[in-house]
Amino acid sequence: MSMKRMVVAIAVIMCGFAYADNAAAGKTAPGNGLYLVVDLSGGTNAVSYPVSYLGAVPNGGWTNEHKTTKLVLRRIDPGSYTMGCSVSEKGYTGGEASQHKVTIEKPFYIGVFEVTQKQYELVTGQKPSSYGGDMHPVEHISWNDIRGESAEFNWPASNKVDEASFIGMIRAKTGIGSFDLPTEARWEYACRAGTTNALNNGKELTNSCSGRDPQLDEVGQYYYNRTNKKGGHANVGSFRPNAWGLYDMHGNVWEWCLDWYQGRGSFSTKEAKDPIGPRWGSGRVQRGGSWSGSAPDCRSASRNSYSPAAKHNNYGFRLTCSAGK
Repeated sequence: MSMKRMVVAIAVIMCGFAYADNAAAGKTAPGNGLYLVVDLSGGTNAVSYPVSYLGAVPNGGWTNEHKTTKLVLRRIDPGSYTMGCSVSEKGYTGGEASQHKVTIEKPFYIGVFEVTQKQYELVTGQKPSSYGGDMHPVEHISWNDIRGESAEFNWPASNKVDEASFIGMIRAKTGIGSFDLPTEARWEYACRAGTTNALNNGKELTNSCSGRDPQLDEVGQYYYNRTNKKGGHANVGSFRPNAWGLYDMHGNVWEWCLDWYQGRGSFSTKEAKDPIGPRWGSGRVQRGGSWSGSAPDCRSASRNSYSPAAKHNNYGFRLTCSAGK
């Protein structure tokens, strides 16, 4: 082989390595705006989903468009917080994480709203939900439906997803390879938005048992404040947002996270930096509580776990992606 051909060959190999590394890491959003907006109006036949950025909430607030034909995510800056709760917190169940400091070292974007039924339909062409409503959260979907069910798509061993899954299609049509479910550490950081209380409105529950709780009524839908007494969730954004402008982090539907579930006792009390959860497990984490649960289920520290193949009319999700510096 001539020297010239050898140099070309080496260059091709090195480019291949660079491509593999970038694909594994996942291309990040540039992060040049407080809000990232994905235009899904082209539906399943669209070649691409245009991405744009906003520096602030639009005049007049978020419209129905941002809950149907567009996905909007909010940039969250790095910081530290105390994950979990003390055993004295009202509503404590024993499943929460042992309290420990968590540092989120890199910025990220996370959905202002839970992914809605119309958004899910525009991307996948499917309408799986038990309770209808374009602006209601999509539900009756499994972790596997969102990312893929092959062992190849086994976070945290790999961040690969099925190309035919919701996440796979969002990645391909936006060109942002880091779109995914949030880790539960990022989820709780975003939910709390600087608060240390049971709820992200800075309040504690009034009691530790099931029943209506006025402190939760203002920030999320749960069993005792449902508008539809026959069952079901509310339109996303129907309740007060947290300090970072995120809606429905309490109630409406349980939100799938990336992590395998670990019990309270297996959490270290030492500081963790951008934790990604255990290497293996049997159930994937869910956070936030739901329309069919009690007030304690909906606390910032509350945790749930089900098989990644499980589906129910109170299982939904929120989208996230990495952000540039």
